[in-house]
Amino acid sequence: MPAYMVPAYIKPYAKILSWTIPMMYLDDEKIEYISDLPYAYPVIKNELTAFRSYEKLVMTKDLRGMAERYKVSVHTGTAFMISVEDFVDLVTEGKSYSEITTATNLLRNEAIKLVENIYNMLDADLRTTIAVPTQWLVYDKKNNALTRLCWVQELSGKLVIRPYGLRGILLEVDAVKYERINKPSIRELKRATLIKQRLNDYWRKLVSSEVSAEEVAELMPEEEVETEEEAKPTEVGTIE
Repeated sequence: MPAYMVPAYIKPYAKILSWTIPMMYLDDEKIEYISDLPYAYPVIKNELTAFRSYEKLVMTKDLRGMAERYKVSVHTGTAFMISVEDFVDLVTEGKSYSEITTATNLLRNEAIKLVENIYNMLDADLRTTIAVPTQWLVYDKKNNALTRLCWVQELSGKLVIRPYGLRGILLEVDAVKYERINKPSIRELKRATLIKQRLNDYWRKLVSSEVSAEEVAELMPEEEVETEEEAKPTEVGTIE
């Protein structure tokens, strides 16, 4: 089963040269991992790159020496292209949880209400396994593009809440206003990303209101994707 290059994640507390995290979605496991590719794309338009062959490597081990975190190393000679529409159909399996009409600025308090509404649309047994909001994928239908909520400033129009693999959310929306990605101000972009961390905090608060602290620690995906320190910087892709 292939590995698919998906939009990069952002780690706002990291050093400047390692603040974007390249990610891969594994079709056989239906979850995503950090990629060892030396570049990352916040937005992917029209087509994304997939790889027929790859290896899953151990990044870190626990105190017992057991594998704790992994990363994906792809064989670049096995690359092929897949349309964004086909990838969305693949990872959502044509399913959706619900849909609403929205006009939400993610840097304002109204974003908290959007997160709460999405939380309430999910089954109780599913909520605790879903990744935090800034990791959610966003399908921008107007531009036929994939991104993540961490790179988005506003969502507007019809919003369909769909599954993304086993523990993710994909928001299919009519129109997206992005943060300044092509020529970003590092200070502005990091500030916006830090503001959006409150969405993650609120999501965790909603989860903890339903389950015990022990269950939260066991079930909830991590807020940040941890990366190993690498000497080479991550190159940020641009929107064409």
